[in-house]
Amino acid sequence: MPAEDLLIVQGERAQLHVVPGEFRQREVQVGRHVAPAHDSLPGLLARWSQFYGDTRRGEAALLALAAAHQRLGWIHPFGDGNGRVMRLHTHAVLSALGYTNGLWSPLRGFARSADRYYACLADADADAPRQGDLDGRGNLSEQGLVAWIDYVLDVCLDQVKFMSGLLDISAMERRIAACLAFEEESLRSGVRRESLRPLHYLFLTGGELERGEFKTMTGLGERTAVSALSALVRRGLLKSDTPQGKVRFGLPLHALRFYFPSLWPEAEADAEVTVR
Repeated sequence: MPAEDLLIVQGERAQLHVVPGEFRQREVQVGRHVAPAHDSLPGLLARWSQFYGDTRRGEAALLALAAAHQRLGWIHPFGDGNGRVMRLHTHAVLSALGYTNGLWSPLRGFARSADRYYACLADADADAPRQGDLDGRGNLSEQGLVAWIDYVLDVCLDQVKFMSGLLDISAMERRIAACLAFEEESLRSGVRRESLRPLHYLFLTGGELERGEFKTMTGLGERTAVSALSALVRRGLLKSDTPQGKVRFGLPLHALRFYFPSLWPEAEADAEVTVR
């Protein structure tokens, strides 16, 4: 970060020089929450990492993910930027668990419901005393944490539904076919409509195919299949790390108006496509 962005003004005169990755060296209060003493941070973070890191995969991992977000904020390890770290951690763990596939993120949902985000977080951080025998097992209330977890799961579901509607995966085969037809008939780029089956397969699996497998799936003759595959790579509809390496699904800018018309309407206004 630029040096000027590492200087945080607090009040009229107080200034905080941020050292990236350094734990806070002072006591802080955020709203009603008095954060733990700064000298307790290493032990608290070690316990946080061990407890939530050992959660089994599945539903328990999602509950732990939401709770870990709140507990990291409760610990408040840094002098500045704690919220960004918390949100990025949640995004990264969801990705690592295989839930997002790079197609959605809870960060959009947090931003769109910022008031509720901060309200639920504050209620969970407030250190309210236990409200009766049914409110958790410790000294503090569990109700705020449960409400926070409900909110996080609601945000995740909302974002999955939002992106599912935009991407409309069930219609992707038809949209790939439209792109191939445009390439073949209007641009005469060398792309062939017979490439639909292997292209759609690569999209669905997110994996790779040997070039020979891809050509076989087109049903074309060897020479025609080689020419069609080369055209797909040249147009960015296929990606490959080496001239003879495996191929994977590509997302060139010029194809977005076919693949994701609701997600990228601006693609219609792109400069006229030219065949290279």
